[in-house]
Amino acid sequence: MQIDRTLRFCYRMSLGFSEPVQKHQFALRMIPQSDMRQQIVDCKVVLEPACALKEGVDSFGNRYVYGEIVHPHSAFCVEVRGTARTAGGIAVLCEIPVMSLAPYRFASQYTRAGDALKAYYGQNGQRAGEDDYAFAARLNHQIYQDMVYKQGVTDIHTTAEEAFSDRRGVCQDYAHIMLALCRMADIPSRYVVGMIEGEGYSHAWVEICADQRWYGMDPTNDKMTDGTYIKISHGRDYQDCIVNRGTFRGTGTQTQQVSIVVSEE
Repeated sequence: MQIDRTLRFCYRMSLGFSEPVQKHQFALRMIPQSDMRQQIVDCKVVLEPACALKEGVDSFGNRYVYGEIVHPHSAFCVEVRGTARTAGGIAVLCEIPVMSLAPYRFASQYTRAGDALKAYYGQNGQRAGEDDYAFAARLNHQIYQDMVYKQGVTDIHTTAEEAFSDRRGVCQDYAHIMLALCRMADIPSRYVVGMIEGEGYSHAWVEICADQRWYGMDPTNDKMTDGTYIKISHGRDYQDCIVNRGTFRGTGTQTQQVSIVVSEE
């Protein structure tokens, strides 16, 4: 891998509870992993309150850590720090058998197309003689042109059809819309969560499979992924990449704060 950039990253998530909770079980998908376009080194996970951590890999190949805090606590904080050596413009070989790409070919919970997306595909769908990569690249730009980035008008439960009908949303919505349209063309495509230089929060984009390679495309920013991107996880849609899943005993309310810093060494 030819190194393009060396990036330091810090992903910090804090939970606050209005009343102490206990028996807090959690699974965290916020750890980048190495592949053909990024090498992760010096990665450390720090928890407060501290507890023993175990590691696992989910059915999509994403690393996660999990554990349990038994005693009462009113706050929970996890920080992931490390270094990523990235290569810009590199496609990742698809080592998944063709038959196993099926989950990325069909509509999922957040990517089912309704009348608005079907009509849009009718206008902008794959053209005769256009290969999958060229179509996805054109779609990446078209979505950027036809959507308006607006915070607060959608939430984590908004579907691609709902966001597109309003033509407004955030990176999660842009990614879901592109996934819905690519899958209508029978192009395997997956939702990606990660970090990019210059943003203080997580980012979502898309990977499409063409010629047995995964290509990263970011319709929110109208670009292909490059050395400023650090990938954390991927799946069929947002639901497969939720950073924090957990349960606890207690009746208090919960608040969450997330801070991400990515800077070049």
